[in-house]
Amino acid sequence: MSEDFYHDDPIEEDSRAKSRSKLITTGVVIVGSIFFLQSTLAGNISLNSGRGIEFGQSVSQTVACSGETSLTLTPRSTFINGSPGAHYLQSVTVSNIPTSCYGDDFIINAYDDSSSTPLALFNSISTNAVVYNNNGTFELGVGTLSGVSITSGSGIFTITFTNPVALSSTVFKLTIQSGVHSVYKVGDTGPGGGTVFYVSTTGFNCGPTLTARCTYLEAAPALWNGGASDPTRTWAQSSPVNYQSTTINNANSPETATASAIGWGYRNTRAIILQGNTDTATSAAALVDSHTVTVRGVAIDDWYLPSTVELVQMCKWVRGVAWISDATSCADGESNSGQGASGFGDVYWSSSETAFNTARFQNFFTPQQANVAKSYGARIRPIRAF
Repeated sequence: MSEDFYHDDPIEEDSRAKSRSKLITTGVVIVGSIFFLQSTLAGNISLNSGRGIEFGQSVSQTVACSGETSLTLTPRSTFINGSPGAHYLQSVTVSNIPTSCYGDDFIINAYDDSSSTPLALFNSISTNAVVYNNNGTFELGVGTLSGVSITSGSGIFTITFTNPVALSSTVFKLTIQSGVHSVYKVGDTGPGGGTVFYVSTTGFNCGPTLTARCTYLEAAPALWNGGASDPTRTWAQSSPVNYQSTTINNANSPETATASAIGWGYRNTRAIILQGNTDTATSAAALVDSHTVTVRGVAIDDWYLPSTVELVQMCKWVRGVAWISDATSCADGESNSGQGASGFGDVYWSSSETAFNTARFQNFFTPQQANVAKSYGARIRPIRAF
């Protein structure tokens, strides 16, 4: 994450600088400018110049993910009858959002003129208005569900507080922050640009040595390899190993590729490659291992061939089968239209070997699993754990 920190208000610069490290460690970068709302019933906005901008008018500013593209923010107030009635901050529209903000959260806060604690915006206690940019579709984020609604368009969203509680007369400044999304659900765009298809409630060991701890599995997007459909490859190449079993340790590969559990696919994939299966034109493991994408300037290259159980979870997502447990098959459960995915073919390789000449594959159409010869040409779709 960038260490740059922008601030246009000389009065508060020192206090903001002190909080910079906290923002960076939480993965959130505060917006460059602060928008002031005068303590009047009209609730005007001033952008460090003393010139009032009334609600309904717009101001422009950049956030961390937008680069040189300025976002346009339009706050709106509403009058609610009471004894007495009062104006409240009701909604904020953010537009001109570039594609570089895909996968980010936007966090909107309001403050008075005497405290660093955010004001409640809705539900009396909720201070963060969080919006998730799910690959261009804007959704309500974590902790921003009840009492808030959102409309999403192309590069624009409006978040509306259905029960606003922040008085215009007490709101002194608004801040907008952008940061990488950290809590995902099935169907969200993952940090690698693919789609999250599995969420663990307890976490699992992951990585090439199983020393990391992960919560999610992400599938590479359709057309990930540049073709019209997922490519087919043999499980292992015929030369020099002649589909040699990886159940037998040797000097090249001290690991086996027989594991089937969630989190083991990466380790299996590395074991297959170390047996000599390095040709991306013939080896399924080699091709998925070679897959690399660059997101926000960072190369993501930890893609692998899923283990048997990981592949089953992907099959459930593809077929729209409700998750019951990791152990249930792709044929179990009722159809869940909220999960189904497109862009997949029929038969896919796992990284789990079952004998010296066979490995496990999953048919997404029937849906059945079977042990087949390693020389068979099945489809492949890379996944990654995070």
